[in-house]
Amino acid sequence: MDFKKIKGNLVHKTAIINWKYLSIGKNNIIGPYVVIGTDAQHIKENSNGKIIIGNNNIIREFSTVHLPTKLRKITFIGNNCHFMTLSHIAHDCYIENGVVFSNNVTLGGNTYVMKNSQLGFNTTVHQNQVIGSYSMIGMGTIITKKFRVVPGYTYVGNPIKKIKKNIIGLKRKKMSSNNLKKETIRFKEIIKKHNLYE
Repeated sequence: MDFKKIKGNLVHKTAIINWKYLSIGKNNIIGPYVVIGTDAQHIKENSNGKIIIGNNNIIREFSTVHLPTKLRKITFIGNNCHFMTLSHIAHDCYIENGVVFSNNVTLGGNTYVMKNSQLGFNTTVHQNQVIGSYSMIGMGTIITKKFRVVPGYTYVGNPIKKIKKNIIGLKRKKMSSNNLKKETIRFKEIIKKHNLYE
């Protein structure tokens, strides 16, 4: 498949990467025609800052990761994430560990995705959103501007609706009710810290 070992990562020869503005860990797999480090898609703000990617991530073909603006100055991806084909991570997004995007997930700018959440096929996320940890987002879901995607639940629809607790996901990750409460507190702290939902 014509992958090359670059800085401890497997990078396909067709990938387009702006290495000057990228800080990357080890054991990542960057697939065919992935584009990392092009300018932010923002009408008013110029790109300003860098992209940080951790370890052990898979970024599949035709996915894109954009540079940040002065808003956050970092577009961030943690560790052990899997971004399937045509995933789009916009400017100033922050993605914690263990996140899974199915094909064609699109994040608006300055979206914060908490750990161990899963976004189904063709999910679209409005900018300035927070996706709570241990969330399961059904395919084709449209996450609108003001809707609160709190940790530990299953969501689906256009517009989005909360369906039920993500029992299977929480059980697999051995999440107790007490730990889920802590994640909900952290969810609220992230909103306050980053002035999201504005």
